[in-house]
Amino acid sequence: MRTIIIEDEDLTAEDLCSTLKRLEPNMHLCARLTNVREAIHYFKNAEPVDLIFSDIQLGDGESFDIFKTVPPKAPVVFCTAYNQYMMEAFQHFGLDYVLKPFSDESIQKTLEKYRLLRQAFNNTALDMVHSVNNSGKIMERTKKSLVVMHGDKIIPVQIADIALCYIEFDNVFVKTHGGKEYLINKTLEEMEHLLGGDFFRVNRQHILNRAAIAFANLGLSRKLVINLRVDHPIKISISKEKYHAFIQWLEG
Repeated sequence: MRTIIIEDEDLTAEDLCSTLKRLEPNMHLCARLTNVREAIHYFKNAEPVDLIFSDIQLGDGESFDIFKTVPPKAPVVFCTAYNQYMMEAFQHFGLDYVLKPFSDESIQKTLEKYRLLRQAFNNTALDMVHSVNNSGKIMERTKKSLVVMHGDKIIPVQIADIALCYIEFDNVFVKTHGGKEYLINKTLEEMEHLLGGDFFRVNRQHILNRAAIAFANLGLSRKLVINLRVDHPIKISISKEKYHAFIQWLEG
């Protein structure tokens, strides 16, 4: 298996490489790249490989910038400490999404997924990635409502009507633009995957609809403080690490 690793942290790259060699004895590391600029230059002239493992946040940008410039000729496994990039990852030839710190088990599952796809699609896993991406986009467009329980009633809540999702006392709630709140039987991670590109997970407790945001201002601690169009008693802020991703998402 011919592999490329895109990772700017030496220890993480070494750990990933040793894990892959341990789990896949025939693995050959063709290149280890450390930034967007280097990777774009490399892929313009590179021979095809089987699989790419890529961090998302690099020193000079996000790895998505690489694949927007030079579409890869192999599926990409995105490895990151953040889960808010998942939807975007699967729009950029993403075969899998592995959260750091990764384990032998998580990497093994990724390799098994890769082997199954190669077998199912006659050794062209990238075709399968395109298929998964397209079907995911169709599902995102066709998912229109969320069913919630309210007392003894079953209520369909339109996805577009959801202003935010939040955690309170280990329970997950949705709040509509009209201020109605419903307890839901889903985790915030499940909601993050369900809601689609108009929503952004700004922190561990909140997912916001772009249409619910009135404005943001910079606080004293260099965090962005979000002001909503709907009444919400909890102060919502974004750390500086998520600042650029949030601004890009806010621009649509």
